[in-house]
Amino acid sequence: MKTQKPFLQSILSHAKLRELAGEKVFARGEEYCGRRLVNLLYHASREAAMEVEGSLPYRVELRLSDDDKIEAECTCPAMQDWGFCKHAVAAGLFLIAAPAPTHKNSPKSRKEEKDSFAQRYPNLAGWIKDGHIEIGRDGYSTSMIRVIDEGGVVWEGGTRHKSIDKMLEEAEQAVKEWFDEN
Repeated sequence: MKTQKPFLQSILSHAKLRELAGEKVFARGEEYCGRRLVNLLYHASREAAMEVEGSLPYRVELRLSDDDKIEAECTCPAMQDWGFCKHAVAAGLFLIAAPAPTHKNSPKSRKEEKDSFAQRYPNLAGWIKDGHIEIGRDGYSTSMIRVIDEGGVVWEGGTRHKSIDKMLEEAEQAVKEWFDEN
């Protein structure tokens, strides 16, 4: 007889999240959840995705592995640097209190579809996974667009263009050259 796999919600608990994240990170995640900074994107029996408002909106995915362990992914830098982050804790706490999933809120496909921005500016789309891009005047320079990583401004431009598309095309080329050199 085939045994049914457990649901994500049946594995999640305050104690499990505390164990995965540690006391300090758990407390920060609890604060985020309490402040209602979690928005459910989809929820299936063994996986869910949420957006958590931090200093930026971060996408968090929680799922059960084949051996029923909780796995988390978050677009924040802390997840890659230190492991289970406060956004993942907030998402887990949100799910604990959420109604059980139905087929209506399950994803049609887990395959990520490229959006039109990523198709037109693939290097910029890749850049924003680890860095960010500022558009607009900052009061310190005449540039209208800046490409930034953890070390600061990598490139700035857009001083002579009249359209956002032209500025983005220039930034796309600059990031491509940066990737080629580095």
